[in-house]
Amino acid sequence: MCALCDQEDETTDYLLLACVYSREVWHRLLNSVRLQTWAPQPQDSLLEWWQLHRSQAPTGLRKCFDSMVMLTAWSLWKERNRRVFDGALRLPHQLCQFIVDEAKIGAGFAP
Repeated sequence: MCALCDQEDETTDYLLLACVYSREVWHRLLNSVRLQTWAPQPQDSLLEWWQLHRSQAPTGLRKCFDSMVMLTAWSLWKERNRRVFDGALRLPHQLCQFIVDEAKIGAGFAP
């Protein structure tokens, strides 16, 4: 079962896009940059969803979108591992804040 929501079998696409926890994280992050309509749907695959919306992003923002997708997917995977191996968890809004802080650090800004 998915370690984030305990509702469905855990597949990569389910864990990173379709589970209710992941969908809330994506919605919050995309909403913060006014791209909430790009939020993944339960039937989406990560690769197809990413390619579709990357092609819709202005050329100058594609690297930023790619970075956001990779950082979010990596953070969701790390959150899954925190739950499985450490018995620790973050609420979706806490993970979103962690992702934003990591992005700021990566861009050379203090959180």
